[in-house]
Amino acid sequence: MGIDIFRTQLEKIDNRILKFLNLRMKLAQEIGEKKKSCGYPILDTYREDRYLKNLKAINRGPLRDNNLEGIYREIFSSSRSQQGGVKIGCPESHFLSCLLASLFRFGSSSIFVPISMHYTQARDGKEPEVDIIVISIPFLLKKLQEDRSFLVSFLPSFSLGGEIDLSPIVSSQSVDNPYFFFQKHAIPKENADSVNTVFLLGGMLPHETLLWIESQKGKVLYSNVDAKNPKNSFYLCKKTAKEPDKESIEYLWEKFTDNKGWIILIGSYPV
Repeated sequence: MGIDIFRTQLEKIDNRILKFLNLRMKLAQEIGEKKKSCGYPILDTYREDRYLKNLKAINRGPLRDNNLEGIYREIFSSSRSQQGGVKIGCPESHFLSCLLASLFRFGSSSIFVPISMHYTQARDGKEPEVDIIVISIPFLLKKLQEDRSFLVSFLPSFSLGGEIDLSPIVSSQSVDNPYFFFQKHAIPKENADSVNTVFLLGGMLPHETLLWIESQKGKVLYSNVDAKNPKNSFYLCKKTAKEPDKESIEYLWEKFTDNKGWIILIGSYPV
């Protein structure tokens, strides 16, 4: 038996898939109208992630979970475009790598724009006119080293939305990884199973800092250890808890260091 009979079956299946995709897009348009009337943002990353988690739970293969996620990231992206789409900003200094991270996380049916993140914009009170900003962690840490108030001064209307990990598709060390994305006008999720709080610590000796992180059941995402002057070392950390833990983390660190160390709260996001 030749392969033509199988190709005919595939064509019939694809025709049905196309029919249901267009039906989904029509429903997405209606949902978009409801979001607009209620003042809700188009992007809801928490719902998308929970939706994917549920789909993976019922997936029996042979479609792999990473392929399933890639397909549905594009479906979500196409659905958002039916509702007006989202604009994603990537810093000019490393636009292509942030574009790759954006495509991987948000799909291709978005508008991607290079943005300048120069201190003069913060001075002039000009925020980037985008819905999402994707930044590599090394770039963010560099900015925070230059100005610890960078997030407050440059992105006052944005909040941390989550992480983007390119390791499933990129193994090259030449590409920064991982990334954070910040979302404008995100909807708070009070019914989330847990919350990740991300913070940056410094000003203390490395062994003291690591001891405190372990006591708080935190995880080090990125570290920069200065062998010549250990107190210049800093650690980017994440702590998972049932509720946002920003205030207690700040208080406990300041108490532990007797106000000799410093801490920058990057933000919290539901998981």
